[in-house]
Amino acid sequence: MFSSLLIDEPLLDAIEHLGFKEMTEVQSAAIPQALEGKDLIVNARTGSGKTLAYVVPLLQQILDNPQSLTQAIILAPTRDLCRQINKQCTLLAQYTEITTAVIIGGEDPKHQIKALETYPDIIIATPGRLLEHVKRDMVVLDAINILVLDEADRMLAMGFSDDVITIASQCSEEAQTVLFSASFNQSKFQTLVDSILVDPEVILVDSSRENNQNIVQQKILADNAEHKLNLCHYILQNDDPTFSFNKAIVFANKRDTVNKISGWLQSKGIMSAVIHSDVAQEIRNNLLRKFRLGDINIIIATDVASRGLDITDLDLIINFDVPRNGEDYMHRIGRTGRMFETGRSITLVDSQEWNKMISIENFLDIKCTIHKIKSHVAKFTGPENQKSSGKSYGKKRNKTEAPKAPNKKVKLRARVKKNIGKRRQPSENNKTE
Repeated sequence: MFSSLLIDEPLLDAIEHLGFKEMTEVQSAAIPQALEGKDLIVNARTGSGKTLAYVVPLLQQILDNPQSLTQAIILAPTRDLCRQINKQCTLLAQYTEITTAVIIGGEDPKHQIKALETYPDIIIATPGRLLEHVKRDMVVLDAINILVLDEADRMLAMGFSDDVITIASQCSEEAQTVLFSASFNQSKFQTLVDSILVDPEVILVDSSRENNQNIVQQKILADNAEHKLNLCHYILQNDDPTFSFNKAIVFANKRDTVNKISGWLQSKGIMSAVIHSDVAQEIRNNLLRKFRLGDINIIIATDVASRGLDITDLDLIINFDVPRNGEDYMHRIGRTGRMFETGRSITLVDSQEWNKMISIENFLDIKCTIHKIKSHVAKFTGPENQKSSGKSYGKKRNKTEAPKAPNKKVKLRARVKKNIGKRRQPSENNKTE
């Protein structure tokens, strides 16, 4: 229970107002340690309540030690995640005077400078844009007492490691540093950990590779892209009670595929919003706002929407394309079944994607059940011959030898053999006087 924590009434009132009663596993493990000011490494799968696990102790420490300058920074890899974190901070701090500012790319720096001039208590930022303001002397890093890295694995993958180390090295020497990740890898994180953390407590609550019991994970076999479009239409028309949903996200690997799916659904009378890197940030924010409010209930997106979105009543995820790897799969389906909610994920798999899907299942140690829609059953029923891993046997390639150059046969006549090695004598007619 949150009431058992040593936190002030305004925070408890906000938590109660938001409907949180019992702590999740990661919250009960991390919050007491963070309140003691320890450096932490926390690994917990997406949707387990990590944001609350670091925001609550961060707010309490600011209440305990107020100062005129900014004293906490939360770094995140994407703009959308920064906005999500800021929303959570604002809701939890609604009965306090704690202020926040979001510093991200894609927005006018002038507005951000005005916000920084008020010295907000908390800055939520992407590393690159924050460093730009540090160079302008708009952020006093040596006054920072708390540094949080959210989705640290993603920041490393996006190449932010040097920026993060630069920011951390300029913070107060006594600053508490907390690292949260959904897929902690000791070898990948070692340089970052050695550079910015001091004797950190490691909290491995659960693994991204553990099955999320809140999500029903299924796969439907398909013959080709056109078949997948028909499957999407059937599922999203929301007539079949088997696939009943409130909100859904359809993920695809490419922007062109996202646009194609949205256009197809629109031609069938199903409206949806599109989110990918070519969609302007302002438009993206507006679409997500409508999605949260329920004005839009279907989004077609690339993996830009696979992290940082925490949306209530999102109970269906469709992978139109099999994700590129297990971590992408885990983050996609992690948009549903969050906290104590339940959800369903459906991955459409054709013959070319079978082995990739099996690799993801083996990596995450899960087994997606095969579901069939009677009116749209695929001709592809899986490979005829499978290895023990579940993958199909590849076709043996016949080794083709390079064609040999034909031997040119030269006839050696008797007269030629007779004269080999002998010097040709000039004829009588060619003798000079």
